[in-house]
Amino acid sequence: MSLNVQVLAELSEKIFGKRARQVMEFLISRGEATDEQVANFFGIDVNEARKILNDLFEQRLLRYRRARDEKIGWYIYFWRVTDENPAVILEARRKKALAILRQRLEYERDNTFYVCLKCEKKYTFDEAVDNSFRCIECGELLEPLDNARVIEILEEAISKLKQYNPFE
Repeated sequence: MSLNVQVLAELSEKIFGKRARQVMEFLISRGEATDEQVANFFGIDVNEARKILNDLFEQRLLRYRRARDEKIGWYIYFWRVTDENPAVILEARRKKALAILRQRLEYERDNTFYVCLKCEKKYTFDEAVDNSFRCIECGELLEPLDNARVIEILEEAISKLKQYNPFE
């Protein structure tokens, strides 16, 4: 098994769990398989196999080709491991995670928050004003929330992710 394929199998497990890794290793050994072949091999429902295959496809770990079944007219999907370099996939995931963290950091910096100490529901200032500083769940008075630690954690995560290179 090449290093790239090993990285893809490991990545599939990190994202989706052990079953996804098993499916990846099955496809690596077979080269190509249909969703029904995957389901039969693992003794799982076809819909469960399709979910795993589609999840892996959405993360760019798998590719497929489709062919029309001449007897019934339906499409049959033949799944295989992507030929894309894992470094490219990981870099795209890193950029996406950075964008999400930056968006959350901006949200945390741009808002003042209040919290219900009883049910721990968090409100923005505007939401708190709209509800007369009362929790909509339990009616308790809302307290100001200091989100400085959340901001600090987000900044640290962004900094670490900016510097992260899994292939060094």
